[in-house]
Order: sequence, then structure tokens, then C-alpha cells
Amino acid sequence: MSLIDQIKEHEGFRSRVYQCTEGHDTIGFGFAIKDLELDIDISEEILKRKLDLLIKRVHNRFSWVDNSPKIIQEVIYNMCYQMGVSGFSKFKLTIKYLMNKDYERASREMLDSKWARSDSPNRAIELSNIVKAQSDE
Repeated sequence: MSLIDQIKEHEGFRSRVYQCTEGHDTIGFGFAIKDLELDIDISEEILKRKLDLLIKRVHNRFSWVDNSPKIIQEVIYNMCYQMGVSGFSKFKLTIKYLMNKDYERASREMLDSKWARSDSPNRAIELSNIVKAQSDE
């Protein structure tokens, strides 16, 4: 048995964070998070996989997104990545306006939020401007 197979057998695999016997947050095959370093290529792969799952969740929850321009879809994915699908779903008026392709109003509603005022103002302004630009198309 190879060393990798031995370690995998002894450590077991956990896809979610757990506490090891020493009390450290751990994931995977016994990777203590405090000691974990991620190279950019690994981080990009994780990001791609997370986005694939997120995009499926968005389309399952909001079927109208399928008929939205790609750039609007990407704004929605970006918002959902940051605050989760459930967090984005609280933007009821924004969603209504996006669904009806009223991008001018949607962009204003995006900025009328705690997200825009204090959580992530730069991100909110950037994404709102992208949505607003679609009203001119």
C-alpha cells in the first residue's frame, strides 16, 4: 500500500470542517486549517467548483435567470457568491425588476441596501453600474 493510501485510510476523508482529536479545525484528509496553505491554482479550482454548484442552485431557485442576458446572470452569481442564494433572495424588489428586465430600477434597488451602504459598497456600486448599463442596451 502506498503512503498516500495509508494516510487516506488512517485519516479518512471529510468534505466539511471538523475538529480533530487535538481540537483543531480540520478538513479533507486530516488537513489542519491552521497549517493549510493554498496555491492559487488549487484556489482557482475550488472557486470553479463552487461556482458550478452555485450556478445550478441559482437556476433551480430562479428559473427566470435562464432568460436574462449573460452579464445580468453574472451579476446575480456574483451577489449570490457573496451573500448566498438565500441572502440574495431577500432583495425582493431588485429580483422583481431584474426578472422584468427593468435594469434601471434594479440597479437603484441594489444600492438601497445594507449590503451597498456598509457591507460591500464598492462591489455594490460596480455591480449596480453593470446592471444600469443594460438599461441603455
